[in-house]
Amino acid sequence: MELVLFSLTSLHKFGLNKNKTIHMKALKILGFTFFLGLTSFAQQVQTPEQHAQALTQSQTTMLKLTPAQQEQVYTIHLGIAQKNQGILMSNYSEDQKKAIIKSNEEARLAMLKNILTAEQFAKLEQAATEQRNH
Repeated sequence: MELVLFSLTSLHKFGLNKNKTIHMKALKILGFTFFLGLTSFAQQVQTPEQHAQALTQSQTTMLKLTPAQQEQVYTIHLGIAQKNQGILMSNYSEDQKKAIIKSNEEARLAMLKNILTAEQFAKLEQAATEQRNH
């Protein structure tokens, strides 16, 4: 997120006078820039529900999940996303957070293995391996 700050002298170069209108225009420019920054930042942050939904949709396409599998997979992703969000916001050390999240990911895979067919699970593992290698 980049914020562009204008000094009064740079505003003067744009034909603005050094009086109240400069301050108002500068405040409007800064406010607008700040708003744009917050908007772009907010679009990058997902709620656990949004994360679970996006992951489930991606896996539905990739693995050709049945409707029953979709519900179960979404429930697993949502539970793990909520746990991970709590961990990330906790006072644990970074090493502790990484260890707990890694454990949560292992639990996710174990639960998914019980829902997916052998072929679907193999495809999921292959995709995860490819993603880690890039």
